[in-house]
Amino acid sequence: MSRIVLAFACILYSTALVQGKPWQHFGVKEFGFIFDVPPGFALSQRSDQGAAFEGERQAFLAVWGARLGKASFEAEIEHRMVQDETDGWRLTYRRLTPKWASYSGVKDGQIRYVRAIKVCADRAALFTINYSRDEKVPYDPVVVRMVRSLRAEGC
Repeated sequence: MSRIVLAFACILYSTALVQGKPWQHFGVKEFGFIFDVPPGFALSQRSDQGAAFEGERQAFLAVWGARLGKASFEAEIEHRMVQDETDGWRLTYRRLTPKWASYSGVKDGQIRYVRAIKVCADRAALFTINYSRDEKVPYDPVVVRMVRSLRAEGC
């Protein structure tokens, strides 16, 4: 019975995260993408390429655009996955296509989720979110909404 109550509380908490407060729209016109920042994340740094946001309980979100140069989209993402593994992240999920990619991993009680999409001809848009492994259930719908919100615009 207590498991049912706990599961119900987690669902209510996650629903409140997604629907309770407004999401912030963010985009970088030069890189041709838009993105929705979840409630509870405050802007901590901004540049011409993107921004970083800090959330509750040391959650961290970064969103940015990148020029691919001579590298293909797939090569760029593969490089980022190798870099994260070198930095100690144990990747537990990876999906790479010619137009989008997602991967996630764990390290020191944290989860990292990365999403990337190819935008325009020679650019990519990416976001990375890190949050406590203990908050996986409430963050699952938040990550799903962020994935859906990252899209090309203005190419």
